[in-house]
Amino acid sequence: MSQPISVSITMDAASFHKFRSFDLFRHQKRWRRPLTFTAILLVFSCICLSQVGVREGAALLAVVLAVVALGLPAVYFYTFFRDLRTTIKKLGLPRPFYRLRFDDTGLAVWMAGEQDRPELSHQYPWQELHIAYRTPDAVYLYVQQTQAYLVNDSQDAVWAFLSSTLPAARLRDLR
Repeated sequence: MSQPISVSITMDAASFHKFRSFDLFRHQKRWRRPLTFTAILLVFSCICLSQVGVREGAALLAVVLAVVALGLPAVYFYTFFRDLRTTIKKLGLPRPFYRLRFDDTGLAVWMAGEQDRPELSHQYPWQELHIAYRTPDAVYLYVQQTQAYLVNDSQDAVWAFLSSTLPAARLRDLR
């Protein structure tokens, strides 16, 4: 029987920014679609460039395709980071977010404002935990594909506990 670990999480702007970026680009791999879009349009732009002097308007079409290929992904990433800054301002960070307790039965969560109550907000048995990532700055616990908890305090103790509790297939050490 392992010793339970209890961690109160206070979210700050830098931690939230790193987590959202990690979630979108590393966990969900949402960088793939803009890259694929860019590659396809740049290939078509190169095809148009090969037709310069042979077909009328090929140079103009090549430039338009290249601008769209580079511009739309740039707008996508700009919008993501702008919305992230807006969200951080709306959340009023830094502030307490939740308290996590790690024990043999699973992960227990008390949300902000409920951290001193005896009844849990959420309980997740270990067999239902999706995946855990360890980065240099935090531990990210994905209880579902789209729902995660950030641990930015007592990371070494939490990671050691997770390593002894979860199978290696559900642990990713990215340090």
